[in-house]
Amino acid sequence: MDDSSKILELKEQLAAELAKTNSDNTLILSLSTEISKLDKEAIRFSVDAGIINRLGKELVGRHETAVSELVKNAYDADAVEVELIFENAWTGNGTLFIKDNGLGMTREQLINGFMRLSSADKLHNPVSERYKRVRAGRKGIGRFATQRLGNKLTIVTQTLDSDIAIKITINWDDFETDKDLLSVANQIELVEKTKAEGTDLIIQGLREGWSDAMIKRVYRYTADLLQPFPLSKKRKKEEKDRTDPGFSSVYYRKEDKSLIKIVDEEEAFFKHALAEIEGYILDDGQGCWALKSEKLEFKEDIFLIGKERDKDSSKFQFVRNIHFKCYYFIYDASLLPPQSLTFIREVASERGGIRLYRNGFRVLPYGEKGNDWLRLDESVRKRQILTPHANNNFFGFVEITDKEGKLFEETSSREGLIENEALNELEDFVYRSIVSATLKVAELRGRKATSSQKEWKPEENPTEQVDAAISDLESYIGSNENSDESGSSKSEKFRDVVLKLKEGREKEKEKYEAHQKQLLDEINMLRILAGLGLVIGEFVHEVKRFLPAFDSDTVFLKEAVKDYAEGLKRAERLETNLKSFTAYTAYFDKAISQNVLREIRPIDLIDAVNDFEKVIDNDISRSKIKYHKAVFKEYDLYTTPMHPSEWASILFNLYTNSKKAIKRAQSEKNLLITCGREGNNVFLEFSDDGDGIPKENEEVIFNAFFTTSSAAGYNANENEALTGTGLGLKIIKDIIESYGGSIYVTTPEENFKTTMRIEIPANK
Repeated sequence: MDDSSKILELKEQLAAELAKTNSDNTLILSLSTEISKLDKEAIRFSVDAGIINRLGKELVGRHETAVSELVKNAYDADAVEVELIFENAWTGNGTLFIKDNGLGMTREQLINGFMRLSSADKLHNPVSERYKRVRAGRKGIGRFATQRLGNKLTIVTQTLDSDIAIKITINWDDFETDKDLLSVANQIELVEKTKAEGTDLIIQGLREGWSDAMIKRVYRYTADLLQPFPLSKKRKKEEKDRTDPGFSSVYYRKEDKSLIKIVDEEEAFFKHALAEIEGYILDDGQGCWALKSEKLEFKEDIFLIGKERDKDSSKFQFVRNIHFKCYYFIYDASLLPPQSLTFIREVASERGGIRLYRNGFRVLPYGEKGNDWLRLDESVRKRQILTPHANNNFFGFVEITDKEGKLFEETSSREGLIENEALNELEDFVYRSIVSATLKVAELRGRKATSSQKEWKPEENPTEQVDAAISDLESYIGSNENSDESGSSKSEKFRDVVLKLKEGREKEKEKYEAHQKQLLDEINMLRILAGLGLVIGEFVHEVKRFLPAFDSDTVFLKEAVKDYAEGLKRAERLETNLKSFTAYTAYFDKAISQNVLREIRPIDLIDAVNDFEKVIDNDISRSKIKYHKAVFKEYDLYTTPMHPSEWASILFNLYTNSKKAIKRAQSEKNLLITCGREGNNVFLEFSDDGDGIPKENEEVIFNAFFTTSSAAGYNANENEALTGTGLGLKIIKDIIESYGGSIYVTTPEENFKTTMRIEIPANK
């Protein structure tokens, strides 16, 4: 039979089938395909059904990748959550259920989307319909992912507007080589809805077994989809129809009708966070940040932060309605369970950081791997702030509202925002708030190991405890009795004693290691401060060479401009400032010289205070502080032998703290020093009328890293960064206690808000 006769016969068969009321569409497609093949004037591409199997294997190499693509499809469908349930999946031939609460598919979308190879849907619609998410799934790979995973797929999908659900079953084994793709039919049914909207995939006959480790790898592959920090409630209210509430995935293993959770965001990350940090800039420009930590037993507390570091009430000039939130992690075995430590750290290295959202949309590249827009990694490298605060210590977001784009305008390339004062102010606020919070965390972590804690009692040295335990054990072993009165065998008692000792040893070991970690943090900071002290010593030594020339030049300038009033005024101001500079230089030169010699001698508090008064005299005037003449209640006020430089550290630290408190309070600016003798001690009281110290902080202010100052900005120099880190009073306390003295907050002098009292043994 020639081709013409074949075509005629096929057309007759086709016409007969088309005339039937219930025609066979598969047969119609098959006949049409055969007719097209015999067309002498045109040829067409045809598709072998076996391509499905080949594409499944070639496009999706690993089965973990296949599942992650299906999770991404749920994300693209605007799902808020997707559940993955592995049933009988330890070995092959199990079942995987993937259930999402996304938009679902209509019959048309199912046919033209999922069932169409190389669909152009993602090309025409690069963002999702409801939440405007940038599509995450690779174009057209989802259907092949299901083939890669198992030999049978069932889809049940429904939309909000539909009254019924659509069910389709695909047997991938039907797609055989040497069979035309169009000839393989898949049955579609209309069934009752199982939920308001969303899609369920049921993949049967899994080709490989699934261990928990493999399932956790899927989670890691989709970690970039996480927006685990929902935007603020205010933003949700303002943009409830468009705001993305975030996306999460939960993984279960089904065993005997029970669902055993393998991993989800809460289990994998956030319940293990050491602390939550949140911050706002309010409508009036006031900044604030909050901290809470269940692990550290710290209920949420709110702290003000201003544009000026030492004035918490100062308002930010450009930015308003700013909100940020982040989860803070420290990757220490004592703070994270071993089974989670490695996983969280690995995900953090890839996905950690602070992301930026503008008007509800993410702005790239902020928060991407390697992007250090808040200079957190840079700050860690400087080693000025020792608390862990790199990008991978945080998972968080910053959201800004700027509807008209006046303050935060995107660059022409859409990669980032244009650098301006508003962006700089935003970065400074978030950086300083985060670092201030980490300093607070450092202080909280050390609280239970400090002597200023209420009801604190010195703990025995771990070595002493071990020695005591060994002594008890030896004493017991040496006993001649084989059993006690109750009949318990000696071996049973021995076992109980050993287990108890072992348990106690492990607890003490944990305490000891935590204490050592705290000491290491302090030692590292003190090493930096010591190095800074050496630099200051060199600086003072060099500056002294120029002082005679400064004096000579100021005398010349005053003479040269004596007939020019404004010039003479400025020359005299220069002379006054140089005198202050000279006084500071002489004071620190003397202190450093004495400290280098390591010579200790009784210190007369009267001399120490008088020397201090001379140095701060010009600064007091410039700061418009009223310094009341020091009150000396006795004349013989010699301390136990000390280093003279130590009193310079003590007095200057108290002075700078008082200046900050006065500035914050915007008070009358009064300072008073009172010295005297009481019993075998001499004392010094330092009083100011600043903003005071809350009662609950009176004991903890001497803890390492406790500070009322916000952190310095990321571009601060070393000296600025080191001040206000919460070690000043800790160092003073250590100095005083090393001589058998004490420092504490006492009842303020009349007309003052705060009085710090130092008691130190008098010279015998």
